[in-house]
Amino acid sequence: MTEAGKPFNCPICLELAYKPVVQGCGHMFCFWCVHRSMNTETVSHCPVCQKSYVHLPRISPQLHHLLQNIYPHEYESRELEVSTEESDQNNYSPEIAPSTSSSPRATLSCKVCKKLLYKPVAMNCGHLMCQSCAAAGPSNSCRVCGVPHPGAFPLVCVELEQYMEIEFGRDYKPDSAKSNDMRAVTKSWKSPPADNPDEVGIVQNPIHPSVGCDGCGMMPILGKRFHCLDCPESCGYDLCQNCHERGNSLPGRFNQRHGPRHRMEERSLRSPWIFVWAW
Repeated sequence: MTEAGKPFNCPICLELAYKPVVQGCGHMFCFWCVHRSMNTETVSHCPVCQKSYVHLPRISPQLHHLLQNIYPHEYESRELEVSTEESDQNNYSPEIAPSTSSSPRATLSCKVCKKLLYKPVAMNCGHLMCQSCAAAGPSNSCRVCGVPHPGAFPLVCVELEQYMEIEFGRDYKPDSAKSNDMRAVTKSWKSPPADNPDEVGIVQNPIHPSVGCDGCGMMPILGKRFHCLDCPESCGYDLCQNCHERGNSLPGRFNQRHGPRHRMEERSLRSPWIFVWAW
């Protein structure tokens, strides 16, 4: 078992986070731990801070490669453990391409400015960048891949910032371009339906329980749902209306072999549900 209190432990399983995802609140978990902890019928809440969310983030390749680099034996052991579970359940997490970086410092460069990350944030698509670099881009989308980032502006990844402060010491500091007041830089980001966590927005729309969007990660899907008729995997392949209209080209969240020529069919419910949307 992983040593208690060790950096990059998943708060759910208490083991070294495997295929880590970072939620908008800045807390990091294993991909499967987050997926299994989500409420499949309404909003979910972070197990650490209780902040509500409705989107499963994609795995961060940089964090995946970082943990492979600094904990090689333990991460390999976690990989074997999770792979065995996935094989037994015939349900697989996304594959991550091998790293081209040989050191933690090279791995932790910002995807935008190419310098050492400062105040790192993770987008819903999994890309890491400096907080100021993310905020300076187009409203509510990733500056690297252009994929929309649902919800509020992401908070700094807590575990990663603590690691970088210790590991890089004096080198972990902002340059002149990153000293802006974040209240001003993030003003271009649009607020979600209720930007006050204590406020609740109620929307009457169909809810598809236990069905998530393979594009943005919304679970359950709210509104129209489009299902692939040609994907052979038992988990299926589904998109919300926004991702379907945008022509989502990202791979499935569970390694589905979805292709651009696959047929998508709208799946509807007999009656609408009342969905409570809180942030």
